[in-house]
Amino acid sequence: MRRKLMTRSMQRRKSNLRTRLSSLRVTQSIAVFGTCALVLTCAFVSFHVEAKLPSKPPVERAQAQEPQLPRDSRVPGGIAVLQVAPASAPKPSVTRDGVSVWVKQGATHWWAVVGLPLSITPGPHSVAVAATPMAAAQTIHFDVKPKRYPVQKLTLNKAMVDPPAEVIERIERESAHLKTVRSRWRETDATNAAFVIPAKGRLSSRFGVARVLNGQPRAPHAGLDVAIPTGTPITAPGDGIVLDVGDYYYCGKSLYIDHGNGLLTLYCHLSEHIAKVGDAVKQRQLVALSGGTGRATGPHLHWTVYLNGVSVEPELFLSTKQ
Repeated sequence: MRRKLMTRSMQRRKSNLRTRLSSLRVTQSIAVFGTCALVLTCAFVSFHVEAKLPSKPPVERAQAQEPQLPRDSRVPGGIAVLQVAPASAPKPSVTRDGVSVWVKQGATHWWAVVGLPLSITPGPHSVAVAATPMAAAQTIHFDVKPKRYPVQKLTLNKAMVDPPAEVIERIERESAHLKTVRSRWRETDATNAAFVIPAKGRLSSRFGVARVLNGQPRAPHAGLDVAIPTGTPITAPGDGIVLDVGDYYYCGKSLYIDHGNGLLTLYCHLSEHIAKVGDAVKQRQLVALSGGTGRATGPHLHWTVYLNGVSVEPELFLSTKQ
């Protein structure tokens, strides 16, 4: 009898052990399945999130794909790079306030490159696109954001700030001539805005700085100043044609290069002209030597970039790697 009871007790223990082992296997299977499911879910969520990351705006993609375009900066003194039409369409004609705008064909689109004057009012603005046989006329709208430029105080020769009466006629004559120079338009498909800086040195005054001369507020600084010794070589930032060479009251010995489609560059306070009017120049070609002529506190290069008749930020045309 006692032997039978012991046998039954052992059988019950074995049965309980089998049940526990079976339960443990099920629990482990569930855990493994749950872990796999969690991994798969995380992988799916990760993929799903990555797939929804926002793509770069069209203008940023254009800067990466089209190095011949300047950087987009829609502020006073900046540049608006606007998508106009598919690259497969005929070349569009674009104007702002009746002035022609440079239009560049890219890999996927035509782009309008619009110079924004320092005097522009922040807010909504637009350009007009003329009708073509394939498309109706259109207006492209864009916004200009405000920008506050720093203030620079300088002390100059009184005659340079308040010129004597005997030079007023000269200044007016030169101003009229240079206004005509800056309105130059030469149509070409070769315009390339991937510039190199004309001379390397310390940047002594940047574009847009509000100038106070001898205590009097004056027009903002319309160029980029590079502090360099007299006689430093000045080279062309890009291919172009020498448009004007002269010796002017304010800018001293100066030189203009026409890069096509309303894109011009100006070099002031030179000591010597090397290139002549009409010369075709290549990027990095010697065109002049630096100096301190005209209204200057010392030897330096004043470099201005004009686009559709207005001065714009030169550094927008330079690679950030320079």
